Amino acid sequence: MKRTKRWLLTALVMGVGLGSIGSVGHAATTDPQGFITQLTSPVTSVANQYKLYPSVMMAQAALESGWGTSTLTTQANNYFGIKGSYNGQSVSMKTAEYDANGQLYYTTANFRKYPSAKASMTDNAQLLRNGTAYNPKIYSGAWRENAATYSDAANSLTGVYATSPSYGSTLISLIKQYNLDTLDDSGSSSGSAADSGASSTTTTKPTVTYATAKYYGATGTQTGRLSAKHTSYVLYNHVKNTRANITKTSWKKLSDYTGQPVYLDMRAVKTDPKSGKKTTWYRIRFSSKTTAKKYWLYTAGLTLPTVKYTSGTATVKVNSGLKGNYYNHVFNSPYLAKSMGSLKKLTAKSYIADNQAVKTQDGYKTTWYRIKVGSKKYWIASTEAAASPQYDYVVYTAASGTKKLSSKFSKYHVYNHVKKTHFDQQTLKWPSGSKKGTKVTVDLKGTKPAYKTTWYRIQFSGNKTKYWVDARALQ
Repeated sequence: MKRTKRWLLTALVMGVGLGSIGSVGHAATTDPQGFITQLTSPVTSVANQYKLYPSVMMAQAALESGWGTSTLTTQANNYFGIKGSYNGQSVSMKTAEYDANGQLYYTTANFRKYPSAKASMTDNAQLLRNGTAYNPKIYSGAWRENAATYSDAANSLTGVYATSPSYGSTLISLIKQYNLDTLDDSGSSSGSAADSGASSTTTTKPTVTYATAKYYGATGTQTGRLSAKHTSYVLYNHVKNTRANITKTSWKKLSDYTGQPVYLDMRAVKTDPKSGKKTTWYRIRFSSKTTAKKYWLYTAGLTLPTVKYTSGTATVKVNSGLKGNYYNHVFNSPYLAKSMGSLKKLTAKSYIADNQAVKTQDGYKTTWYRIKVGSKKYWIASTEAAASPQYDYVVYTAASGTKKLSSKFSKYHVYNHVKKTHFDQQTLKWPSGSKKGTKVTVDLKGTKPAYKTTWYRIQFSGNKTKYWVDARALQ
């Protein structure tokens, strides 16, 4: 059983159809309450049969189908974007997908066509209960016996049922906004008391407070290596302690070794519910194939590239026709990066950069610049052809001896580098007591051929700081 790679893509790409509720059995409506009313019977019946939360199923159906208005829903009663065929029935539609590099593309695919809304609900419930061929319990966090509340069930689907890091929180918002938790009280003894605060006369398990995690999706081609201490940590199918029935995988089942490269496609920052302590986790796989089995590993189990950031300013020239992408973070940094677009879309000849990053990975250094594009900022690699900062050219020669400050010295500034030659350019202050005739020592000379100007690196007596200044400030 296959699904679209991103929730709601089918609804967004194929538009909406405002068909009426009739014999075909779909609930197309621009009125959310009408949608809920029409689907209450099949949702509660199916969810309770498979021991799932009706509130979560209703929220998923609403979210995935655009409240029943997607073309896929109106034409095929397919509320969850499930691909393939159902009893030999399918419809072919255009849909949006993401490739391994996080790039959006469009393709045509076959989607299951159901005879009724209930058939769609049942098919999706069976998916949640039976899982996939490689992991039958992949959705077990959504089962009522494992999820103490509808919130736990909804959050368990994040990064598993859908790659969106906000998938669970979006479902929870819908449930709260439309009071969908009232559906959980019908036909099920477990109810939803833990979410609603309602009392119950039945014996219930103590409420478990799980850690929360904020997820950051990323382009899946980024890599790290297993650290020397990786076997001291455990591989999980979810971030540890964030939900019920999380499973472990023993390193003994894997042919792992220190320094082994692994692929990373998601980062999570977990917050402990008691101490508030935050820890970072990564979702890894041992193959470049995006379909390979994924595990969550604590950051100390990995050796990640190091990045040194420097604030400053520079004009970065970007020629047209470049290959590659620009990102929300430095690619392959510990933050992980998501592609935000192709470099071909950067139509201006130059951009202002306000941050420089030098990344070291496996001993190899690369430089990145954060450029401003409109009102937003993105990272671009200086290794991309002709994407480089523009500095003044300087010829340096050795110098020695002493000079004195001229009568016009205060009209000039002193810098940590020759002006407009380095990213971390800083304008410094003249030392206290500087005046005409103050003697300084010279140890280096810089000449800008394009401007025919001369600069000297000077040092004041008793001051360890070295300053660059225009030669006209000296005599």
